[in-house]
Amino acid sequence: MDRSAPRARSRGETAGLKLVPALHGERRASVEAFIRRRFAERYQAKVRHFMPRLLGLESGDASLHGAVGYRSAGEFPLFLERYLDVPIEQAIGQRFDRPVARDEIVEVGNLAAAGVGTARRLIVALTDLLAAEGFRWVAFTGTATLLNSFLRLGLSPCVLGLADPARVGDELPDWGTYYDDGPQVMAGEILGGHQRLSKLGVYGHPDGLAWFDSMEACHVARH
Repeated sequence: MDRSAPRARSRGETAGLKLVPALHGERRASVEAFIRRRFAERYQAKVRHFMPRLLGLESGDASLHGAVGYRSAGEFPLFLERYLDVPIEQAIGQRFDRPVARDEIVEVGNLAAAGVGTARRLIVALTDLLAAEGFRWVAFTGTATLLNSFLRLGLSPCVLGLADPARVGDELPDWGTYYDDGPQVMAGEILGGHQRLSKLGVYGHPDGLAWFDSMEACHVARH
């Protein structure tokens, strides 16, 4: 065996971090606690509901750097559909002017990261994983901070509408200051995003971490 050869990258892995399923037991409890803590720190929010599929973004020593959840629109009603006047497949179809099948859509939520750099790594790894699972469209609710993380990666999700807090109902107090940031419902085509990230070299480069660090340095230099 040639030990000098780079290790093959697994799906959902970037910059030495990898997405690890947290479906049940202690791992899921740990990921849920991480999400609760990050939302409480940022928004004074109390997260009471979690996506059916949760993932932790872990380093080699199993320390947790980020977390995210997702659910297939073909299997479940979506949380974000409460903000829309039509089902998600119609909203995306109208925005992109093409027919969209509901089972091609995945909702992403419960996204929490230790910092903006880690949030970008989480987006990169999750895009890789969702592309591998065959989803075509991603939909999510996000603030300007999250949108900026996508834009820094060269990704441009489209806005479907405002996440109106009036549609949350009795759960609104649990969200703390989250709605003060004006979150919006957004959607994007997964394959196009994955191809864009692949062209940037974030998946195949043996030192993906250096790419993120240099991008952050460029951001600082411009400001």
